Amino acid sequence: MKRFRQKTRQRQQMLAALTLTSILSLSVAANAVEPSLGSVNSTLKNRSEAVTTPKQNDRQLPRPVVNAVRREIAREFRVPPGQLRVTSFSQESWPNSCLGLGRPREACGEIFIENGWRIVMSDGEQNWTYRTDGTGRLLRLEGQQTPPSGSLPDSVANGVLRAASEQLNISTSQLRITQSERENWPDGCLGLARDNERCTGAITPGWRVTVETKQQRLVYRTDRNGSFVRLDEQASNMGSSTLPQAASNAILQAASQRTGLRTSELRIVKSQQITTDGCLGLPRPGEACTRIALQAWEVTVEAGQQRLVYRSDANGSQVRLNEAASTISDRNLPKSVSDRVLQSASQETGLRTSNLRIVQADKQSWPDGCLGLYEPNVLCTMAIVPGWRVTVEAGDSRLVYRTNDSGSVVKLDKPGTYAGSGAVPIPRSELPPPLPSNTIFRAIASGGIAGQTTETRLQDDGQVIRLQVIRNGLMAPMQVSRISRQDVQKFQQLLERTEFSQFDQLSYPVSRGADYITITLTGKAGTTRYVDIAANRLPLPLQEVVKAWNQIASGS
Repeated sequence: MKRFRQKTRQRQQMLAALTLTSILSLSVAANAVEPSLGSVNSTLKNRSEAVTTPKQNDRQLPRPVVNAVRREIAREFRVPPGQLRVTSFSQESWPNSCLGLGRPREACGEIFIENGWRIVMSDGEQNWTYRTDGTGRLLRLEGQQTPPSGSLPDSVANGVLRAASEQLNISTSQLRITQSERENWPDGCLGLARDNERCTGAITPGWRVTVETKQQRLVYRTDRNGSFVRLDEQASNMGSSTLPQAASNAILQAASQRTGLRTSELRIVKSQQITTDGCLGLPRPGEACTRIALQAWEVTVEAGQQRLVYRSDANGSQVRLNEAASTISDRNLPKSVSDRVLQSASQETGLRTSNLRIVQADKQSWPDGCLGLYEPNVLCTMAIVPGWRVTVEAGDSRLVYRTNDSGSVVKLDKPGTYAGSGAVPIPRSELPPPLPSNTIFRAIASGGIAGQTTETRLQDDGQVIRLQVIRNGLMAPMQVSRISRQDVQKFQQLLERTEFSQFDQLSYPVSRGADYITITLTGKAGTTRYVDIAANRLPLPLQEVVKAWNQIASGS
């Protein structure tokens, strides 16, 4: 009996051991299966995230780009660079040298930047989103108003995309809304009234929406719900198929200066692309023109009884009047004024009036009774005097006169007059466009053996940007550097001390030489032009400005 109980106990122990072993085996098997399923799910999840989310590590980003963004944030926001980390990035294409973030009235180089970057960087508390080119030399901070996924109503986004699709004749899938912000428009026409259009005078709440393609940027104005949409042509850049806004502005300004009419009284009636040389096919006497195939524009402007035909490069930095193709009327200049001016020029030169020719007449408002030309011990009435600036051609010489409205007062403008040497007036049609609001000084260099045109700008934040016109008037960034704010202030003080305004609209040419470079300098106080081989013959104050500018532009 005792032996039977022992055998029974042994069998029970063996059964318990087998049962426990089975349970443990099943548990281990279950644990072995669960990680495998989890691994598969994790792999699938990771693959999905790789498609739908931006890249999260900065090892694939060019190191110079990352460093450039870090330095910019550290400088602008006083954040230690070591605290900044890239949280996301994507490779992007930008429509111009402003990376699609042009400021109001800023002239952006019309070049397509294909291998750019959008980078989000954080210090753990705040995020910054920057756009850059492929090297990090150009970079801009994106604003706070961005895409349609925020507060922009779907009805507005859809209305804008439909309008842009019709404007460009492309699918809405090729369009992207890059910026939107609330606005209060001054009237029912959204501040964009057309000729003879009546607009309600009530404030109209709405939106300003920016749409981009690879090469174009359109800015639209809408009402609150997007039922009324209008293109803001002045703020848009619609690419090479349309007259560039920079060229349009420069041409209208030149026509306004020539005719004395406001730009709102002028109308562009025709524009077409043409291929010309470096002189736009309109060489001046003794001028050597670079033999390049420059894509330019020929534009016809209607100005009252006159039709003026201008030629311009794409960015408006060079504008010339085609006098032979224009219908220029001298009806605007009163006969009493032209007669008195020709008589004065005849007495000055000893030539008959029949040998003299009025080549330009611009309406002016002079600051006083002396027409802005002061003489010792002469008192001038302090009142605005409407009048004329009249240029007379006398053989190789040109004389510039100032008159009142009737021609009863005529004065020779000696600084603007030349007799075959020294300074000569820059024709108003050849003046470059005004400086962008954020630019302090600009130099445009053209000509030489290579026939290149470069533009160098000093911005108010100390950034020095050099651009090169490469083709069709498009501008490509060549070099970006920076000077300190203290150096910016020193240069501004130099311009004031040397009275840079005294050289406004004066050119210092040479009589001959095919390989010289023409440099046009523009500051807030005016524009002057000279050739490089004659730099040592410039007035000493201007030489001082040129020397200081060359140091800034070269980065030395």
